[in-house]
Amino acid sequence: MTFTKIALAGGTALTLSMTMAMADENKAYLDQQDAGNSALITQSGSYNQAGSSVDAMVQRGDVATSGYNTLTIVQSSDNNTIGLSSGGVDQLAKSGVISQNIATLTQSGAGSNVIGGVSQFANGGPGSGGNANILTVTQSGGSNTIEKIEQEGKRNDRNTATVTMSGTGDNIDLIKQRVSNDGSGDNRLTINMSGTGNGIGDFSVGGAAALSGATAANFVQSLSTRTTATVIISGSGNLVGTQQSGKTNTVGTLDVSGTNNQLGARQAGDNNVMTVAAITGDANNIGVSQLGNFNMASVITTGNRNAFLVSQDGVSNDAMVTVNGDDNGQANSFTGFAATLGLDSGIFAQVGTDNALTFNAMGNMNAFATKQDGADNAITGSQTGDMNQVAVLQAGGANMASFSQSGNGNNAAISQ
Repeated sequence: MTFTKIALAGGTALTLSMTMAMADENKAYLDQQDAGNSALITQSGSYNQAGSSVDAMVQRGDVATSGYNTLTIVQSSDNNTIGLSSGGVDQLAKSGVISQNIATLTQSGAGSNVIGGVSQFANGGPGSGGNANILTVTQSGGSNTIEKIEQEGKRNDRNTATVTMSGTGDNIDLIKQRVSNDGSGDNRLTINMSGTGNGIGDFSVGGAAALSGATAANFVQSLSTRTTATVIISGSGNLVGTQQSGKTNTVGTLDVSGTNNQLGARQAGDNNVMTVAAITGDANNIGVSQLGNFNMASVITTGNRNAFLVSQDGVSNDAMVTVNGDDNGQANSFTGFAATLGLDSGIFAQVGTDNALTFNAMGNMNAFATKQDGADNAITGSQTGDMNQVAVLQAGGANMASFSQSGNGNNAAISQ
C-alpha cells in the first residue's frame, strides 16, 4: 500500500504538485494555502482514496489580491473514492482580481466509484461576475455514486457543473448551486447519464411528464439565486428532467426508483418550491409545472402505471397530491356526472392566487381531476377504493370543496 500526503502552504504565487501511484489502495491528501493553487492527482488500480472523512483535498486562496484554485484528480479501475466526507474536496477562492475554482474529477474502469463531496466557494464580492466555479465530473462503468456537490459564488457570478455518468445503476444524491447576496446569477448544471435504461429517450407525447414543459434527461438552472437540486435515480428505463428559471426556486427532492418511470418538473418565476418524493413502482408518468411566484407543490406516488400532472399558474398556490395504487389518473376517462365538467382525467390545475389543493387517492383505476380559477379557493379530497371518479371546477373566489369517496365505482362532480 502506498501512502502519499501533500502539504503545501504560502511562499509562492503558484504551487504545482503531482502524485502518481500504480498499485491498489493508494491514499492521497492535499493541503494548499496560497493565492494561486494547482494540483494533479493520478491514481491507478483499485480501492484508491483521494481525500478521506478526516483529511480533505483542500485548496484555499488566502491572499486578498487574488484567489485561483485548479484541481485535477484522475482515478482508473474500480472501487475508488474522492472526498469521503461532504466537503471532501474543498476549494475556496478569496476576493480579489481573480476569484475562481476549477475542478476536474475523472473516475474510469469497471465502476463502483464514489465521489463523497465537492465544495467550491468563490468569494469574489458583489458585482464580481465571471466564471466563479467550474466543475467537471466524469464517471464510467456501473454503480457509481455522487453524494454531494456544492457551488457558491457572489452576485452576478456563474456556477457551472457538468456531470457525465456512463454505465448501469449510477446514482446522484445532491447537486446544489447558489449565488449569494440576493443578486442575479447564472447557475449552469448539465447531467448526462447513459447506460441501461436511465436517462435515455424522450417523455411520452401527451403524458404528464411531457406536459410539465421539462425535457427528459435534462437538468437546467438558469439565472437562479439560492437554487438547489436533489436527484436520485435508480432502476432502469427511468427518465427525469427539471427546468428552472427565475430566482429562489427550489426542487427539494427528485427520488425515482423502479422501471420505466417518467418525471418532469418545471419552474418559471420566483420563490417556487417543489418536492417530488417517493415515486416507486413501474411505468409511472408524473409532471409538475409551476408558473408564477411563491407556489408550493408536493407529490408522492407509490404503485404502477399512475399518471398525473400538477399545474400551478399564479401566485401563492399550494398543492399536495398523494396517489397509491395502480393505473390511476390519465388512463381513465371520465363518465357520468364527472364527465359533464369537461376536465381531463389526471390534471390538477390551479390558476390564480392563494388557492390550496390537498388530494389523496388509494386504490386502482381511479379517475380524478381538479381545477381552481380565482382566489382563495380550497379543495380537500380523498379516494379509497377502485374505479372511482371525481371532477371539481371552482371559478371565482373563496370557494371550498371537500369530498371523500370510499368503496368502488363512485362518481362525483362539483362545480361552483
